[in-house]
Amino acid sequence: MSQDLIIKETGVLARAELDVQITTAKAYPRNAHKALQYAAELATMDEATAQSCFYCLPRKDKDGTRKEIRGGSIRLAEIVANAWGNIHAATRIVENDGRHITAEGVAWDLESNVKIAMQNKVSIRFGEKDGKGGYTANADMQTMLSNAASAKALRNAIFKVVPKALVDRVLEKAMTFSVGDQKTINSKVADIVDKLVKMGMSKEAMLEYYECKSLAEITPDIYRSLIGVGTAIKEGYMKIEDVFGIERDPDDTISATEKINNLIAMKKPKAINDETGEVRNDHE
Repeated sequence: MSQDLIIKETGVLARAELDVQITTAKAYPRNAHKALQYAAELATMDEATAQSCFYCLPRKDKDGTRKEIRGGSIRLAEIVANAWGNIHAATRIVENDGRHITAEGVAWDLESNVKIAMQNKVSIRFGEKDGKGGYTANADMQTMLSNAASAKALRNAIFKVVPKALVDRVLEKAMTFSVGDQKTINSKVADIVDKLVKMGMSKEAMLEYYECKSLAEITPDIYRSLIGVGTAIKEGYMKIEDVFGIERDPDDTISATEKINNLIAMKKPKAINDETGEVRNDHE
C-alpha cells in the first residue's frame, strides 16, 4: 500500500470518527446542572484529590504587600472535561528549536462546535548570562519539561472551552474541601510544611511571608495557600527559587525565566554536571 493511500485512508477514518462523535454529542446533549454536580463530586472525593485541583503563586509587591494568584490545575481541568462531556481534548509538542519547547493543547466542544487551541513555551536553556554560556537540558529533563508544557497547554485550552462559571464554582468547592477536618489542622500544617521543606523551601521564609511566629499561628486559609504552593511546584507553575519572591516591575528588562536561570547558574558548581546537564544531589 502506497504512502499516499495510507494517508488518505487515515484521513477518511479520522473524519468518520469525528462525525460519529459530533452526532453522538447532538443526540445526547449535556445537562449543565448535572455536569457541575458531577464535577464537584469528583473534585471533593477526598482531601488529596481536592488539594491537587488548585495551585497558589504567592508574591510580594515592591512595597512588601502580599498577593496571591490562585487557579485551577491540570487535575481540575481533567475533572471538568470529564464532567462536562461531549468534548475532544488533546495535546502535542509542535516545536523544539533547541532553545524552547512549544506544546499545543486543543479542546473542542463537539456539542457547541467551539474549538480552542492554546500554546505553551518553556525554555530548555539554563545558566546563560547576557546570551553567553549556559547549557541545554539533557534528554530526560527535556521530557519532563515537555510533559509540564503539554499539561499547561491542555489545561488552558479546556478552561477556555468549558464555561468559567462552572470551573470557578468547582474550584471554590475543591479549595474549601481541601482543608478537611479543622480539628486536625495543626498536624496537617506540620505535614505540609515538612513536605515543602523536603522540596527545598525554607520554613523561615514561609513563616516570614505569612507573618507568623510559629506553625501554631498558621490559619486554615494559610494552610490552603501552602497546599496550592506545593501543587504549583509539582506541576511546574513555579520554581522553588521564585516562591515568595518580589513581583518584578512591568518595565523590568530581565524576564522571570532569566532570573531563574541566573539563580541556577549561581548554584551550578555544586548542582549541575557541566557535560551532561544532569542535576546532582548535594551529598553526591
